[in-house]
Amino acid sequence: MKKAFLTLAVLCAVAMMEANAQTNDTLIARFVSRTATDFVEYWHTEYPNSQPKRNITLITTITPNLLPDTINGLPVRVFPDFYSLRKRKNRKLTKEKIYRVKVDTIAADTIDVLMIGCVVAIERKNTGIAVDCRGDMGYIPDGRFVYDAASNQWHYFFYRELLEEK
Repeated sequence: MKKAFLTLAVLCAVAMMEANAQTNDTLIARFVSRTATDFVEYWHTEYPNSQPKRNITLITTITPNLLPDTINGLPVRVFPDFYSLRKRKNRKLTKEKIYRVKVDTIAADTIDVLMIGCVVAIERKNTGIAVDCRGDMGYIPDGRFVYDAASNQWHYFFYRELLEEK
């Protein structure tokens, strides 16, 4: 009896995980899109000289067609990793501001999105990566999504709101 109950519980859990996996990509992509849009608009206003001028390059494993085509009027390019970006670049020296997107599941009802700014310099066989400092205020994500079971909705909190709570 215990074995049958345990088997049933495992099968239910697997079925729920499979159902969630089908919607998770789209849901996570929506979270990343919202955070990336707010992030670029906020930082463009605060530090206009530090923003990309021609396009926005994201390093993420999210399917590109689930992400927006433009953010703040700039075209979005998506690469799965730094190596793929390097392969696409030509052989002369190039320097580019990119954003590595990191999605952290903090709890079953809390998902954080971080936009980690980097400057990538590519010259023939050498690649240099400089990562932006995230400050000394402790861990503050650029976007936090918290699920409210009572309303069956995800609530969004941007970096600015989370910073004010610190």
